[in-house]
Amino acid sequence: MKYVWTFCPKCSGQLTIQYSEHDGGLVGSLRRWSRDRSVNDGARLEIPLAAVSADGGFQAACLCGEPIPVRAAEIERAATERPAP
Repeated sequence: MKYVWTFCPKCSGQLTIQYSEHDGGLVGSLRRWSRDRSVNDGARLEIPLAAVSADGGFQAACLCGEPIPVRAAEIERAATERPAP
């Protein structure tokens, strides 16, 4: 699982984009929170492989409709392993 934390310049929502890579592209979700936490919504994320750049960057869309560029350098990988005791 990979993820990105960012914000929307149009609605000022705080966004998290989580996804996995599949043969056909990227599949995951986008969640949005308002600064005062009165808004908490989300949507399915599907990015076709043809829309993913060679370095892994892509463009998503906030729930308000604003395009959100995701640069490869911003993408983090979620760890599923527990640290050794």
